[in-house]
Amino acid sequence: TTTKTNTTNTTTTLPSPRVRREVLAPAGKLGIMVANAKGIAGRGGPTVHTIRPGSPMEGMIYVNDVIVGVNDVDTRTFTANDMTRLMKDTAGEGRRIYVLSSARR
Repeated sequence: TTTKTNTTNTTTTLPSPRVRREVLAPAGKLGIMVANAKGIAGRGGPTVHTIRPGSPMEGMIYVNDVIVGVNDVDTRTFTANDMTRLMKDTAGEGRRIYVLSSARR
């Protein structure tokens, strides 16, 4: 989040810039948990809320990343349950996961 003060001394909080990243995920369980985005700052798409210790995704996907795609599937309108189902259905193969992350990563 960026804070900006204008000439009337009011402060406005602006959303942090986000960048789209492609992450190559291995076959198998990924050890990430997602939440419905509606409850997390109104972002579009399932949002990562937990990365389990020992997850193969540690250092590649981060808490608050928004998952916007998996392989050729647009996931921006998915619920957390939809995302879990997709990950289970594709667990037998490597996956390309597209996320929106804070620009600092």
